[in-house]
Amino acid sequence: MVAATWNKDFDLNDEVDEIREALWPKGFEDIERETVLKCISAVKLGTIKEQALRTLRNLKKEDMRELIDTTKHALLHTVDLLSTEFRIHSWDFLSYEALVVIVCHIFAKTNHLSPDQVHRVRQWFWRSSFGERYKVGGESFVSNDLRTVYDFVINGEGSAADFGEPPSEKEWMHVAFRSNVSRSRAYILALAAKKPRNLTNGATIDSAGALSAYNKKQFHHVYPRAHLKRVGEKTNDNLVINICMLAAAANNAVSDSNPMKYLPECAKNLGDKADGVFTSNLLPKPTEFDYSKATYDEFIGARAPIVTEFIQGLCDGNDT
Repeated sequence: MVAATWNKDFDLNDEVDEIREALWPKGFEDIERETVLKCISAVKLGTIKEQALRTLRNLKKEDMRELIDTTKHALLHTVDLLSTEFRIHSWDFLSYEALVVIVCHIFAKTNHLSPDQVHRVRQWFWRSSFGERYKVGGESFVSNDLRTVYDFVINGEGSAADFGEPPSEKEWMHVAFRSNVSRSRAYILALAAKKPRNLTNGATIDSAGALSAYNKKQFHHVYPRAHLKRVGEKTNDNLVINICMLAAAANNAVSDSNPMKYLPECAKNLGDKADGVFTSNLLPKPTEFDYSKATYDEFIGARAPIVTEFIQGLCDGNDT
Protein backbone atom coordinates (compact mmCIF):
# COMPACT_ATOMS: atom_id res chain seq x y z
CA MET A 1 0.00 0.00 0.00
CA VAL A 2 2.85 2.40 0.83
CA ALA A 3 4.60 1.49 -2.44
CA ALA A 4 1.43 2.27 -4.36
CA THR A 5 1.57 5.90 -3.25
CA TRP A 6 5.12 6.58 -4.44
CA ASN A 7 5.82 9.21 -7.07
CA LYS A 8 8.94 10.80 -8.54
CA ASP A 9 8.81 13.81 -6.18
CA PHE A 10 8.66 11.94 -2.89
CA ASP A 11 8.84 8.46 -1.38
CA LEU A 12 6.01 8.11 1.09
CA ASN A 13 8.00 5.46 2.95
CA ASP A 14 10.30 8.24 4.13
CA GLU A 15 7.39 10.49 5.09
CA VAL A 16 5.68 7.71 7.02
CA ASP A 17 8.88 6.83 8.86
CA GLU A 18 9.27 10.46 9.91
CA ILE A 19 5.88 10.29 11.61
CA ARG A 20 6.63 6.92 13.21
CA GLU A 21 9.88 8.25 14.64
CA ALA A 22 8.03 11.17 16.23
CA LEU A 23 5.84 8.64 18.08
CA TRP A 24 8.72 6.55 19.47
CA PRO A 25 9.15 8.60 22.68
CA LYS A 26 5.43 8.12 23.32
CA GLY A 27 5.69 4.32 23.40
CA PHE A 28 4.04 3.79 20.03
CA GLU A 29 7.17 2.75 18.17
CA ASP A 30 5.35 -0.39 16.97
CA ILE A 31 2.73 1.52 15.00
CA GLU A 32 2.69 0.03 11.51
CA ARG A 33 3.45 1.97 8.36
CA GLU A 34 0.08 1.01 6.94
CA THR A 35 -1.66 2.51 9.99
CA VAL A 36 0.19 5.80 9.56
CA LEU A 37 -0.72 5.81 5.89
CA LYS A 38 -4.37 5.31 6.80
CA CYS A 39 -4.10 8.28 9.14
CA ILE A 40 -2.63 10.40 6.35
CA SER A 41 -5.47 9.34 4.06
CA ALA A 42 -8.09 9.99 6.73
CA VAL A 43 -6.73 13.48 7.32
CA LYS A 44 -6.53 14.43 3.65
CA LEU A 45 -9.30 12.43 2.03
CA GLY A 46 -11.72 11.56 4.82
CA THR A 47 -11.47 7.88 3.92
CA ILE A 48 -9.07 4.96 4.27
CA LYS A 49 -10.33 3.08 1.23
CA GLU A 50 -7.37 1.88 -0.79
CA GLN A 51 -8.70 3.18 -4.08
CA ALA A 52 -8.91 6.70 -2.68
CA LEU A 53 -5.65 6.35 -0.80
CA ARG A 54 -3.76 5.73 -4.04
CA THR A 55 -4.62 9.26 -5.16
CA LEU A 56 -2.15 10.60 -2.58
CA ARG A 57 0.58 10.08 -5.16
CA ASN A 58 -1.01 12.85 -7.21
CA LEU A 59 -0.21 15.47 -4.59
CA LYS A 60 2.49 18.03 -5.18
CA LYS A 61 5.56 17.82 -2.98
CA GLU A 62 4.71 20.98 -1.04
CA ASP A 63 1.15 19.76 -0.44
CA MET A 64 2.47 16.44 0.79
CA ARG A 65 4.87 18.24 3.15
CA GLU A 66 1.97 20.17 4.68
CA LEU A 67 -0.11 16.99 4.96
CA ILE A 68 2.69 15.11 6.72
CA ASP A 69 3.13 17.92 9.25
CA THR A 70 -0.62 18.04 9.93
CA THR A 71 -0.83 14.28 10.37
CA LYS A 72 2.21 14.15 12.62
CA HIS A 73 0.82 16.79 14.97
CA ALA A 74 -2.61 15.13 14.95
CA LEU A 75 -1.08 11.76 15.81
CA LEU A 76 0.95 13.27 18.66
CA HIS A 77 -2.28 14.73 20.06
CA THR A 78 -3.91 11.33 19.56
CA VAL A 79 -1.26 9.44 21.48
CA ASP A 80 -1.36 12.01 24.29
CA LEU A 81 -5.12 11.53 24.59
CA LEU A 82 -4.85 7.74 24.55
CA SER A 83 -2.19 7.75 27.26
CA THR A 84 -3.82 10.31 29.57
CA GLU A 85 -7.48 9.35 29.22
CA PHE A 86 -7.19 5.60 28.68
CA ARG A 87 -3.71 4.77 30.03
CA ILE A 88 -2.60 3.29 26.73
CA HIS A 89 1.18 3.42 26.83
CA SER A 90 1.84 0.85 24.14
CA TRP A 91 0.41 -0.20 20.80
CA ASP A 92 -0.05 -3.65 22.38
CA PHE A 93 -3.02 -2.46 24.43
CA LEU A 94 -4.95 -0.70 21.70
CA SER A 95 -8.19 -2.59 21.05
CA TYR A 96 -8.42 -1.56 17.39
CA GLU A 97 -6.27 0.26 14.86
CA ALA A 98 -9.40 2.20 13.87
CA LEU A 99 -9.38 4.02 17.22
CA VAL A 100 -6.09 5.75 16.37
CA VAL A 101 -7.13 6.57 12.82
CA ILE A 102 -10.44 8.10 13.91
CA VAL A 103 -8.98 10.18 16.75
CA CYS A 104 -6.22 11.38 14.42
CA HIS A 105 -8.89 12.49 11.96
CA ILE A 106 -10.55 14.50 14.75
CA PHE A 107 -7.34 16.17 15.89
CA ALA A 108 -6.45 17.13 12.32
CA LYS A 109 -9.51 19.38 12.45
CA THR A 110 -9.20 20.66 16.01
CA ASN A 111 -6.32 21.09 18.46
CA HIS A 112 -8.41 21.08 21.62
CA LEU A 113 -11.42 19.21 22.96
CA SER A 114 -13.88 20.73 25.40
CA PRO A 115 -14.87 18.81 28.58
CA ASP A 116 -18.11 17.71 26.90
CA GLN A 117 -16.23 16.52 23.83
CA VAL A 118 -13.77 14.53 25.97
CA HIS A 119 -16.78 13.00 27.73
CA ARG A 120 -18.15 11.85 24.36
CA VAL A 121 -14.72 10.53 23.31
CA ARG A 122 -14.78 8.32 26.41
CA GLN A 123 -18.24 7.05 25.56
CA TRP A 124 -17.27 6.20 22.00
CA PHE A 125 -13.90 4.66 22.95
CA TRP A 126 -15.15 2.33 25.68
CA ARG A 127 -18.33 1.33 23.87
CA SER A 128 -16.46 0.62 20.63
CA SER A 129 -13.86 -1.43 22.51
CA PHE A 130 -16.16 -3.50 24.70
CA GLY A 131 -18.86 -3.71 22.03
CA GLU A 132 -16.25 -4.89 19.47
CA ARG A 133 -17.41 -2.28 16.97
CA TYR A 134 -14.41 -2.62 14.66
CA LYS A 135 -14.06 -6.39 14.80
CA VAL A 136 -15.63 -6.62 11.35
CA GLY A 137 -16.55 -4.07 8.71
CA GLY A 138 -13.23 -3.24 7.13
CA GLU A 139 -12.12 -0.02 5.47
CA SER A 140 -15.59 1.03 4.32
CA PHE A 141 -17.01 0.81 7.82
CA VAL A 142 -14.10 2.73 9.38
CA SER A 143 -14.24 5.33 6.59
CA ASN A 144 -17.91 5.96 7.33
CA ASP A 145 -17.14 6.20 11.04
CA LEU A 146 -14.64 9.02 10.43
CA ARG A 147 -17.58 11.36 9.89
CA THR A 148 -19.97 9.63 12.29
CA VAL A 149 -17.60 9.78 15.25
CA TYR A 150 -16.49 13.32 14.42
CA ASP A 151 -20.10 14.51 14.37
CA PHE A 152 -20.79 12.75 17.67
CA VAL A 153 -17.67 13.94 19.51
CA ILE A 154 -17.48 17.49 18.16
CA ASN A 155 -21.12 18.34 17.53
CA GLY A 156 -22.93 15.99 19.89
CA GLU A 157 -24.92 14.40 17.06
CA GLY A 158 -26.31 10.93 17.58
CA SER A 159 -26.23 8.79 20.70
CA ALA A 160 -23.49 7.02 22.64
CA ALA A 161 -25.53 3.83 22.36
CA ASP A 162 -24.97 3.93 18.58
CA PHE A 163 -21.42 2.71 19.22
CA GLY A 164 -22.31 -0.43 21.13
CA GLU A 165 -22.96 -1.76 24.61
CA PRO A 166 -20.61 -3.41 27.10
CA PRO A 167 -21.04 -7.11 27.96
CA SER A 168 -23.86 -7.88 30.33
CA GLU A 169 -23.31 -9.47 33.73
CA LYS A 170 -24.25 -12.83 32.22
CA GLU A 171 -21.86 -12.39 29.29
CA TRP A 172 -18.89 -11.70 31.58
CA MET A 173 -19.32 -15.21 32.95
CA HIS A 174 -18.14 -16.57 29.59
CA VAL A 175 -15.62 -14.02 28.18
CA ALA A 176 -12.18 -15.66 28.01
CA PHE A 177 -8.96 -13.74 28.63
CA ARG A 178 -6.84 -13.46 25.48
CA SER A 179 -4.18 -10.76 25.20
CA ASN A 180 -4.86 -10.21 21.49
CA VAL A 181 -8.63 -9.82 21.81
CA SER A 182 -10.23 -6.39 22.04
CA ARG A 183 -12.39 -7.08 25.09
CA SER A 184 -9.42 -8.45 27.04
CA ARG A 185 -7.33 -5.40 26.16
CA ALA A 186 -10.16 -3.05 27.07
CA TYR A 187 -10.68 -4.93 30.34
CA ILE A 188 -7.01 -4.46 31.27
CA LEU A 189 -7.35 -0.74 30.56
CA ALA A 190 -10.45 -0.69 32.75
CA LEU A 191 -8.50 -2.32 35.59
CA ALA A 192 -5.82 0.36 35.22
CA ALA A 193 -8.49 3.09 35.22
CA LYS A 194 -9.53 1.92 38.70
CA LYS A 195 -6.01 2.77 39.97
CA PRO A 196 -5.39 -0.67 41.48
CA ARG A 197 -3.29 -1.35 44.57
CA ASN A 198 -1.38 -4.52 45.32
CA LEU A 199 -3.41 -7.09 47.19
CA THR A 200 -0.35 -8.16 49.13
CA ASN A 201 0.64 -4.80 50.62
CA GLY A 202 -1.69 -2.07 49.38
CA ALA A 203 1.03 -0.30 47.37
CA THR A 204 -0.08 1.51 44.23
CA ILE A 205 0.55 -0.54 41.11
CA ASP A 206 2.56 1.16 38.38
CA SER A 207 -0.05 0.72 35.68
CA ALA A 208 2.02 2.75 33.20
CA GLY A 209 4.85 0.26 33.58
CA ALA A 210 2.49 -2.69 33.40
CA LEU A 211 0.90 -1.33 30.24
CA SER A 212 4.07 -0.20 28.50
CA ALA A 213 4.34 -3.67 26.97
CA TYR A 214 2.41 -6.86 27.43
CA ASN A 215 3.82 -8.77 30.39
CA LYS A 216 1.76 -11.68 31.67
CA LYS A 217 3.49 -11.44 35.04
CA GLN A 218 1.54 -8.23 35.69
CA PHE A 219 -1.82 -9.96 35.25
CA HIS A 220 -2.86 -12.45 37.87
CA HIS A 221 -5.59 -15.08 37.94
CA VAL A 222 -7.30 -14.37 41.27
CA TYR A 223 -8.15 -18.05 41.49
CA PRO A 224 -4.89 -19.45 40.05
CA ARG A 225 -5.34 -21.86 37.17
CA ALA A 226 -2.93 -24.40 38.64
CA HIS A 227 -4.91 -24.41 41.88
CA LEU A 228 -8.21 -24.88 40.05
CA LYS A 229 -6.69 -27.75 38.13
CA ARG A 230 -5.54 -29.37 41.38
CA VAL A 231 -9.03 -29.24 42.86
CA GLY A 232 -10.64 -30.50 39.66
CA GLU A 233 -12.54 -27.31 38.82
CA LYS A 234 -14.24 -27.78 35.44
CA THR A 235 -15.46 -24.21 34.91
CA ASN A 236 -13.42 -22.03 32.52
CA ASP A 237 -10.46 -20.93 34.64
CA ASN A 238 -9.25 -18.29 32.17
CA LEU A 239 -12.18 -15.90 32.31
CA VAL A 240 -11.49 -12.19 32.00
CA ILE A 241 -13.19 -11.61 35.36
CA ASN A 242 -10.72 -13.99 37.00
CA ILE A 243 -7.95 -11.49 36.17
CA CYS A 244 -6.59 -8.65 38.28
CA MET A 245 -3.45 -6.53 38.09
CA LEU A 246 -0.62 -7.44 40.42
CA ALA A 247 2.99 -6.29 40.50
CA ALA A 248 5.31 -8.97 39.13
CA ALA A 249 7.02 -9.63 42.48
CA ALA A 250 3.69 -10.01 44.25
CA ASN A 251 2.41 -12.22 41.45
CA ASN A 252 5.43 -14.50 41.85
CA ALA A 253 4.90 -14.60 45.61
CA VAL A 254 1.24 -15.59 45.30
CA SER A 255 1.91 -17.96 42.41
CA ASP A 256 -0.63 -20.82 42.46
CA SER A 257 -1.60 -20.48 46.13
CA ASN A 258 -5.02 -21.55 47.36
CA PRO A 259 -7.24 -18.43 47.14
CA MET A 260 -9.18 -19.58 50.20
CA LYS A 261 -5.95 -19.07 52.12
CA TYR A 262 -3.96 -16.32 50.42
CA LEU A 263 -6.86 -13.90 49.92
CA PRO A 264 -8.01 -13.94 53.56
CA GLU A 265 -4.37 -13.58 54.56
CA CYS A 266 -4.01 -10.53 52.29
CA ALA A 267 -7.15 -9.03 53.81
CA LYS A 268 -5.88 -9.66 57.32
CA ASN A 269 -2.49 -8.08 56.60
CA LEU A 270 -4.15 -5.03 55.04
CA GLY A 271 -6.30 -4.47 58.12
CA ASP A 272 -8.81 -1.65 57.82
CA LYS A 273 -7.47 -0.86 54.33
CA ALA A 274 -8.52 -4.22 52.95
CA ASP A 275 -11.90 -3.15 51.56
CA GLY A 276 -10.35 -0.19 49.74
CA VAL A 277 -7.55 -2.26 48.24
CA PHE A 278 -9.88 -5.02 47.08
CA THR A 279 -12.32 -2.45 45.67
CA SER A 280 -9.47 -0.85 43.68
CA ASN A 281 -9.11 -4.22 41.96
CA LEU A 282 -12.85 -4.59 41.26
CA LEU A 283 -12.99 -7.41 43.80
CA PRO A 284 -15.72 -8.07 46.38
CA LYS A 285 -14.96 -6.45 49.74
CA PRO A 286 -13.59 -8.90 52.36
CA THR A 287 -16.08 -7.50 54.88
CA GLU A 288 -18.93 -8.54 52.58
CA PHE A 289 -17.56 -11.70 50.96
CA ASP A 290 -16.05 -14.70 52.73
CA TYR A 291 -13.01 -15.63 50.64
CA SER A 292 -12.08 -18.40 53.07
CA LYS A 293 -15.09 -20.43 51.93
CA ALA A 294 -15.92 -19.14 48.46
CA THR A 295 -15.74 -21.50 45.52
CA TYR A 296 -14.56 -20.31 42.13
CA ASP A 297 -18.12 -20.12 40.81
CA GLU A 298 -19.22 -18.13 43.86
CA PHE A 299 -16.33 -15.71 43.38
CA ILE A 300 -17.12 -15.23 39.68
CA GLY A 301 -20.78 -14.73 40.52
CA ALA A 302 -19.89 -12.06 43.11
CA ARG A 303 -17.38 -10.23 40.92
CA ALA A 304 -19.42 -10.11 37.70
CA PRO A 305 -21.85 -7.40 38.88
CA ILE A 306 -18.96 -5.29 40.22
CA VAL A 307 -17.14 -5.43 36.88
CA THR A 308 -20.36 -4.84 34.96
CA GLU A 309 -21.26 -1.72 36.94
CA PHE A 310 -17.79 -0.16 36.65
CA ILE A 311 -17.47 -0.79 32.93
CA GLN A 312 -20.96 0.52 32.31
CA GLY A 313 -19.81 3.71 34.03
CA LEU A 314 -16.83 3.94 31.70
CA CYS A 315 -19.10 3.44 28.70
CA ASP A 316 -21.30 6.24 29.99
CA GLY A 317 -18.27 8.53 29.92
CA ASN A 318 -17.50 8.65 33.64
CA ASP A 319 -14.22 10.31 34.56
CA THR A 320 -12.05 7.87 36.51
